[in-house]
Formats: sequence, structure tokens, C-alpha cells
Amino acid sequence: MKQNDSYIKRLFTLIDCFAEAKTDLGVREVSRNLNISRSATGRMMKDLKEEGVLTQDPDTTLYSLGARVLKWAGGYLETSDLCKRSLPYMRHLFNETNESISLYAIEGNERVCVERFESLQNVRMVEEIGQHFKLYAGSGGRAILAFMQPAEIERILEIARQEIQETGSQIDLSEIHEHLNDIRKLGYSLSHGQWLSGASGIAAPILGESGLPLGSVSISGPTDRFLDPVKIEKYKNLLLSNMRELSREMGFES
Repeated sequence: MKQNDSYIKRLFTLIDCFAEAKTDLGVREVSRNLNISRSATGRMMKDLKEEGVLTQDPDTTLYSLGARVLKWAGGYLETSDLCKRSLPYMRHLFNETNESISLYAIEGNERVCVERFESLQNVRMVEEIGQHFKLYAGSGGRAILAFMQPAEIERILEIARQEIQETGSQIDLSEIHEHLNDIRKLGYSLSHGQWLSGASGIAAPILGESGLPLGSVSISGPTDRFLDPVKIEKYKNLLLSNMRELSREMGFES
């Protein structure tokens, strides 16, 4: 395990060489920077080339950062921009509701909490920035899932089906399908106890230029504070109006 950790650290240090140099590099120069043998350096650079992290000029044989790194950078910048643009809307929702407000972004097959305003009330549901959740459970996840491409929805639900079989959890896929249809019609998702017993939330998606979801924002708290229809109507209207404006900022044209 320690050998694998050491190799991974060397790989990242190697990639850093290119980020810092901002130019093409050869095996000899990288080997000197890493203070390891040329043969070991050459093997790592070959591995990274095969994975698209590095690319090699056939004439000079020098290496540079590849397209895969650009993909990573694009994902980071998109999430960073999403956080920056979402904060004023989240702050407004927080001031209007005094409940916890969370921003979720898509990460692989899950959603991750990337920003959060924690409720100041004595009883509240606590999440941590960086915490991952399922896309098929909870208002914040289903608000994203409902607006994905149909094929992507089915792929995520197939993952859910496999997890249900492995864990024996009480999740009804037909209920999820029905709920996703309702979310698309209404524009928001309301859930009670889907990922945590006693927790409720209402969420709406943030749509990008393509019309696909970039993430979602949720208002959440203990279930007993989310059973008043007047309060839920207020939260729904606040969410829908704010997320429409935020989606426009992110390039979505309704």
C-alpha cells in the first residue's frame, strides 16, 4: 500500500513539473526535477501519456500536458463559477427562511455539497462541504436527476437497482420514476426522510446553457418544520424564482 502511495505521489509531482514549467519537457529534465532515475521517469510519463494526461510531440519527443488535464480544469472552473454565482441567491434564501441552504454539484454518479449556509435554529440537519450523496435520493439529488438526459437517468437508476440488491434497502424504483416525472412538471423536488430519517428538503435545479443541470440548491431541515403547506408554498416560490435567475446567469435560456 505504501509503495502505491509513493508512486501516486510521484505521479502528481511529475504533473506539477509541467504546470510549473509551462513548457514542453523531456524525460531527462523531469528526471532531474524529481530526483529519480530516467528509466523510472520514462515509465511514468509513458503511463500518463497512455491515459491522456500527457501528450508527446513525435518530432521533438518532448511531453506536454494532455487533453485530460484540460477536462479536469474545465470541471473545476465550472464548479468554481457555479459556487461564485450561487452565493448571493443562497444568502437570500437563507435570510428569507432561516433554514439550511445547500448547493450541490454533480460529481461522477453522485452529488457533492460544495457550498452551505447552516441554519441558526437549535434543531437543524448538519451536512459538511465535500460530503457526497446519491443522485436518486433526497430532494437535492432528484432535482438534478430529473433534468438529466433520459439515458443518463436510466444509467443512474440501474446503479440504484444494483445497490438496492446488494444492501437490501427499501427503495422503490417505480416510485422514483414517478417522482422524477412530477419534478419535471413542477420544477422542484420535495422529499421527506429519503436519505436521513427525520430530515426533509425542497430543492430546484440550476440549468446550464445546454438545458442540462449543473447542480441544485436545497432548503432543508427537520421534517416537523416542513409539513406546513403555507411554508412549503413560500419555499417553493422562493426557490423557483431564484433558480430561474441563477440558471439565466449560467447561460440557460428558457
